[in-house]
Amino acid sequence: MLSLLLAAALAAPVQAACDDVPTLIGRAEQAVIDGRLEAASATISQVESALGCAPVPAAELLARMWLADGTSAYLAGDEMVANLAFAAAARVAPETWVEGYGEQVRGVYQQAAQAEAASGDIRLHPDPKGLSATLDGVDTEFPTEAPSGLHLVQVGQTPHHTEYAEIFYLQPGQTTFIMTGVEPAAEPAVVEPEPVEAPATEPVAEQPIEEPAVAEPVAEPAAEPLVPPPVTPEPQPRAGLSSPVFLVLGGAAAAVAGGAGVVAKAQDGQMESAPNHDSLDRAYQRQQTFAYASYGLAGVAALSVTLHFVF
Repeated sequence: MLSLLLAAALAAPVQAACDDVPTLIGRAEQAVIDGRLEAASATISQVESALGCAPVPAAELLARMWLADGTSAYLAGDEMVANLAFAAAARVAPETWVEGYGEQVRGVYQQAAQAEAASGDIRLHPDPKGLSATLDGVDTEFPTEAPSGLHLVQVGQTPHHTEYAEIFYLQPGQTTFIMTGVEPAAEPAVVEPEPVEAPATEPVAEQPIEEPAVAEPVAEPAAEPLVPPPVTPEPQPRAGLSSPVFLVLGGAAAAVAGGAGVVAKAQDGQMESAPNHDSLDRAYQRQQTFAYASYGLAGVAALSVTLHFVF
């Protein structure tokens, strides 16, 4: 019974228990009809928690929650809380009522519904733009102005995915700030592939088509009279000695030159063993003679070989 007043005073966020809201409200109503007020109050607290993750409730369901809480508070003797809850129920769905609560409670409800209320402002932080934000089950653009009294704010990614809910009391002529902490879910970044630029191609200059040159007629040379080719006379053998003769002569001269050289060399021994000056002189003279002869014949031999290759 005191749960609504406590929530309004402290403006505490509701913890999500994700219980079935219609089922819980049905239990709270039966507990009120049976007079089990403590059970009814505990069940209504569960409803408030479940609103933090449950889908946005319909107006009739929200009115039944506040009717149960207001009736429980009235039967417990707390008329202030009862009037706040009855006024909220009448604001969201004025035609909704539970016959089991009795005519006396209904009279109190009707009186609370007729009471005039000033207005106040409601602001949410962060800005719920892009989110599902509802006030008393209705999509609302915040900040907004609303009648003073009990209200329910729900914020989530969608109406079926509530992430924050709070029941609070809006004072007349005041602005209530509610910190929801809910922000739009970040969309996955889409990485677009970088465009691949085709390699630049230089324009190909058009080449002029050259026409084939027309060959000019070439005048044929005048025919020359046929002249017989010159006849080269065959070489005639030279008159005189043939080359083999020079070769034979050169060989003989070389042989004699060699013998003369040997004899000239032998005179060295004769000169060394000469018994007197006369013998020495004779040996020396012979050596000179044969040496000169050897040199001369060697020259003849060289000349003969040269003449052999020349002729």
